[in-house]
Amino acid sequence: MGSDVKASVPLTSTGQLQGYIGASGAGTATNLGSLRIQSIQAQSSAADATIIIYDGTSASSTRIIAQFKFGSAANESFDHYIPGMGCYFGEGAYVALANCDFFVAYYQ
Repeated sequence: MGSDVKASVPLTSTGQLQGYIGASGAGTATNLGSLRIQSIQAQSSAADATIIIYDGTSASSTRIIAQFKFGSAANESFDHYIPGMGCYFGEGAYVALANCDFFVAYYQ
């Protein structure tokens, strides 16, 4: 049985979550619309890294769906599985990063 879970384009700063869309090769990085995040992976650039994921295309006037804080120093990895069906984002996902080198979401 196959899986339709995909990895997002790695974010290295705050921005809208993107995926590779296209039939051949890597495709084109495109802002994602409605999606369900099932797990995330990140790395801290300093202590107290923070990830805030909003439902929408920006951090203004949108709902916070998930928030994570991790790391006591730089270069600590963070992998988190979201139980059940994951977190649903009806309008896309906007990710705010602080003290975080990169962020990747695994989504459907």
